[in-house]
Amino acid sequence: MELILQGFLSFINKFLGQAPLLLGTVVFIGYMLLGKKWYESLAGFIKTFVGFKILQVGTGGLVATFKPIITTLSERYGIEALVIDPYFGQTSATEFLSTVDSLAFVGYVMMIAFAFNILLVALRKYTKIRTLFITGHIMYQQSAVLLWALYWVIEGAGGQAVSVPLILVTGLLMGTYWSVMSNLIIEATQEVTDGAGFTIGHQQMFGSWVAYKIAGKIGNKEHDVNSVKTAGFLSILNDNVVANSLIMTAFVGTIMIILGKDSFSYNTDKYLFGTYIWETCAYFAVYITILLTGVRMFVAELTASFQGISDKLLSGAVPAVDCAVTFGFSPQAPTYGFIFGFFGQMIAIFTLIILKAPILIIAGFICLFFDNGTLAVFANKAGGRRAAAIIPFCAGLIQVFGSALVLHFLIGPAEVIGWMGMFDWATLFAGTTILTNYLGIIVPIVLIPLLLIIPQLQYKRHKETYFTTMRDK
Repeated sequence: MELILQGFLSFINKFLGQAPLLLGTVVFIGYMLLGKKWYESLAGFIKTFVGFKILQVGTGGLVATFKPIITTLSERYGIEALVIDPYFGQTSATEFLSTVDSLAFVGYVMMIAFAFNILLVALRKYTKIRTLFITGHIMYQQSAVLLWALYWVIEGAGGQAVSVPLILVTGLLMGTYWSVMSNLIIEATQEVTDGAGFTIGHQQMFGSWVAYKIAGKIGNKEHDVNSVKTAGFLSILNDNVVANSLIMTAFVGTIMIILGKDSFSYNTDKYLFGTYIWETCAYFAVYITILLTGVRMFVAELTASFQGISDKLLSGAVPAVDCAVTFGFSPQAPTYGFIFGFFGQMIAIFTLIILKAPILIIAGFICLFFDNGTLAVFANKAGGRRAAAIIPFCAGLIQVFGSALVLHFLIGPAEVIGWMGMFDWATLFAGTTILTNYLGIIVPIVLIPLLLIIPQLQYKRHKETYFTTMRDK
């Protein structure tokens, strides 16, 4: 019996405990269930495994590049500098969870969440949930960050692996959020996209709904942002590599200048201090590109295997997809959102500096462009260019202040280099994490049924058309 137990524990630790193997196996099984040939399923396993390994190279590079700069800043001025960007938040989560042998549990959380989303849609007659969240890279990212955050405020002091109850609760809360919030934004997305038949499954679903609802009270939808001409040079920010390089040079480069060249060990025969700063900051774009390559590789396989199964089981479900698909319906709005969101974040960051806050927030491109750009698209549809300017500006303030507040409860481990920073994570999940810190696991447990009341209230508003036109009358 003892030999069997040891063999089982060895299998758990050395196979199911290895995230790349676990996710690759899930893809392999999913493809086999879909009727694919064994070698096609094997190819899916390999791509998932290699993609995850590429992801780990990217996250490791971000930490190795960024952490020494922040450590020097912290030691000299007593300030903790952290980036509000999804990939810095994801890196914080995965690197920290690795230190407590719990990285593979992110895959468990993701699968529990997706299974719960499927169950809620399958029982949509009772749950009133119509949407299936299939934005794969966001699913993994959010599962990692939420597991890290809840683990740290509930169990982190012990340094043990994540407990089974917390994995289960995190998965159910994550699945509830995906289901409820993507369902909440259906009607607004239909208006924005002229009835395209999908909804948003991303990081600002609640934020987009709020933006759409209040925009009409702020501006006039007849004054569309797309009739305004913007400077041509701003188009370079549409390229992630260029935007990441420029923004990180502006922020991190400034920190390096403040610290001075004597704070860094580099080959003075090879570099001027200015060129060393540029190369160091450009590495952020390099590692984020590597990270994105890995994410896209293994998420493409996961999404295909998940979506194929769900299509067979859940015919008629509304897909919840990446926020960027809305940009084509309002081409000028994302740039508007970026510009005014940037102003909002800058004011908030300078406020933290003036108040001598112990945490210094550094802006990230993903948060600035995709989050505020999406909010601007929804705000413009209901309130025109004035709403598309004011709402992202206010969101920029919220993103910084909300992230700084929640990071106050999460800093400590050396692996923490940032937080998600997107609207829903600077509000809903920041609040959840902080309340959980004081009240314990009861907070996410209670949130699950509370959130599930929302689709019931939506259904009561327009029962006749709820499952057909998806248009909120």
